[in-house]
Amino acid sequence: MLKTISRRQVLVSGTGLVAAPFVITGRAQPAAAAPGGNFDWMQQKGKQIVVMAPLATYYSVLQKLIPDFEKLTGIEVEYQVVPEQQIRQKLPIELNGKSPAIDVFASSMHVEKLLFMSAGWYEPLNKYLDNPNLTPPDYDYKDFGPAGTYWGEKKDGTVVSISMGVGLGAYMYRSDLYAEKGLKPTTTMDELIAAVKALHKPPTVYGYVGRGLKNANIPVWGCFTIGLGGNYLDDSKTQLLALQPEAIEAARIYGDLMRNYGPPGSIGFNWMEGQGAFTQGIIGCWPDSIQFAAPFEDATRSKVKGKVGYAPHPGSAKRKPFGGTAMDAMAINPFGKNKEAAWLFTAWVSSRPVMFRLMTEGVMIGTRTSIYKDPEFFKAHNMPKAWIDAVAEALANPVPELPEVRDVSQYRDIYGVALANIVGGADVRTELEKATREFEPIFQKGLRM
Repeated sequence: MLKTISRRQVLVSGTGLVAAPFVITGRAQPAAAAPGGNFDWMQQKGKQIVVMAPLATYYSVLQKLIPDFEKLTGIEVEYQVVPEQQIRQKLPIELNGKSPAIDVFASSMHVEKLLFMSAGWYEPLNKYLDNPNLTPPDYDYKDFGPAGTYWGEKKDGTVVSISMGVGLGAYMYRSDLYAEKGLKPTTTMDELIAAVKALHKPPTVYGYVGRGLKNANIPVWGCFTIGLGGNYLDDSKTQLLALQPEAIEAARIYGDLMRNYGPPGSIGFNWMEGQGAFTQGIIGCWPDSIQFAAPFEDATRSKVKGKVGYAPHPGSAKRKPFGGTAMDAMAINPFGKNKEAAWLFTAWVSSRPVMFRLMTEGVMIGTRTSIYKDPEFFKAHNMPKAWIDAVAEALANPVPELPEVRDVSQYRDIYGVALANIVGGADVRTELEKATREFEPIFQKGLRM
């Protein structure tokens, strides 16, 4: 049974939707064979499960595939689609009350992982993965690669979720303008700065576009910091590094690029505005999430089709190019009553055939490494091979796009204000010190919880 909340209901409730960065293509997709060969998918026949997922393009594709799962397994699925902000509010309430009302849920690991793990809200999955009666022989958990396992596992190897879609911080640039200027593909932050300056010819082309909006600007600063060889936290994840030299320099670079090389009004930009400006052909360089690139290759609305280069996020002498990752994953409610049926759904939705469909028809950036090497994937996908290759390269060297702290939303709000002030001309160290004094007590409280 499919249960959705309509767009009208969402608008009436006042909850804003995150705009889907991709459009489902009309290209014919190869049929997804039932995963697992002779595996007994009917072992939980007659069970009923509730699956909760947010509004997103690839989850809309998944919704269309639910009847296939029900036919394969005999398990009835109530598929609930809930806007992102609402699901983030609903899940803690349900799980804190040990409610069995949800069996499988999509979890934003970059926001919820530490909180949910410490509260015991993820069912450990190793016993399912290691059981040949519950996991198809061709499942291949290792195929999820370093990006998928990074977010889905505890330090001790306990698997708490299975990778779905990845937000992937990378680099997009005007390859035609690079060629005109004789620039080589960017691999370092120094080369990024040089390219921005070389391409900046306003109002025709602005060298750079970034997220200026507070809170939304944190992944940009974070990836700059990581690119320079720094990090959000120390290795023990008990020490904030917002005042390390790399973080200060990254904030200085960010402020300078936004202030001097961005289009007018970009202090108010989130990724949607950056995407729109790049699509219109007025931007030279855009380091941001590479999943937002689909409109660039759409001839009906893009002025830059065929003129865009794709690469992992620039690094430095201290850090090779990388992918800044944020993860959406499937998890099982530890208080649910039908855990084995819930696991069969999780194994099915993350199987290679279903992932193939979600990564092509829903243009999801998945982490199953074998799919990026599949010639059929190139044929079925809507993006050029250069984009696919850049995604695969970035996924091979993943780093967290956001700090792994319990109160990540407050972190983004507090340091986001500091970055906005820096763009406005405020002193970099002063702003970061002020933000650190404000967030440090919140951070320490989170460590004790």
